[in-house]
Amino acid sequence: MILNANLAELKGRLEELDCEQIYSMYPGSERKIAALEAIQGYNYQSKKVALVSLIHRSALVYWPGLADNSVQSNERLEFLGDAIIGLFVAVESMNVHPKLDEGALTRLRSAIAGTENLSAKSAALGLGRCLVLGKGESLSGGHRRTNLLADAFEAATAALFIDAGEDRAWNWLRGVFGADFLTAELTLADFDAKTRFQQWTQSIIGVPPTYRVVGTNSTPETTEFIMAGFIGDVELARSRGRNKREASKQVAALMQAMVDSGNLTENRLKEIYGA
Repeated sequence: MILNANLAELKGRLEELDCEQIYSMYPGSERKIAALEAIQGYNYQSKKVALVSLIHRSALVYWPGLADNSVQSNERLEFLGDAIIGLFVAVESMNVHPKLDEGALTRLRSAIAGTENLSAKSAALGLGRCLVLGKGESLSGGHRRTNLLADAFEAATAALFIDAGEDRAWNWLRGVFGADFLTAELTLADFDAKTRFQQWTQSIIGVPPTYRVVGTNSTPETTEFIMAGFIGDVELARSRGRNKREASKQVAALMQAMVDSGNLTENRLKEIYGA
């Protein structure tokens, strides 16, 4: 009851915003709300709550008249969504995998609720196309940026939680992340490889590896990304994937395998970094 009362108060505060200014400045806002509703399978009682979750701060910077905070960006909802997703993943992880210890549960939560995974889910759902962006951000491909997509997922989750309640939000998140929990061993293996290699390099030379797209193979149906892993300017491994996230995980696994097999030692790493 306390949570419901607090959510009602928060929803009331959002209802006070003057979103008509956004409608007038961005005539396509109604379509974007409808697209969000289709993605989440829910018709919002408060269209304002839905709209605020889609407003990137770049959409407000060229409008001095909004300096009185009559309209907000989705940043505050991102903050709430991050907490909601973290709690959801923690509870579901413990329920689905009752034998995992604290360390494994922590890594699983980081893998599922981390920026890369949230961004991938957001892109797959088409949330980027729902965002209300400023002209500059839109022209530069902001709807495809990793951090922006992850933030959009958090904000949309918070909006659903506020307007529809915990049960509806939980069911939507289960649908989005269900496979991640069922394949926890693979999820942890991929996550651990990237994390282990980064921790190893940082402990020796003080910097993490970097991952860069070095090429693409495109067909009318798909685009395959070629990703390479570097220490400084020296390439250690490369791999292909259906998206950047998948390709970078495969590269990390290859580099970690080099360490595990003894082909990449501490001394060799120092030589590479000093080259």
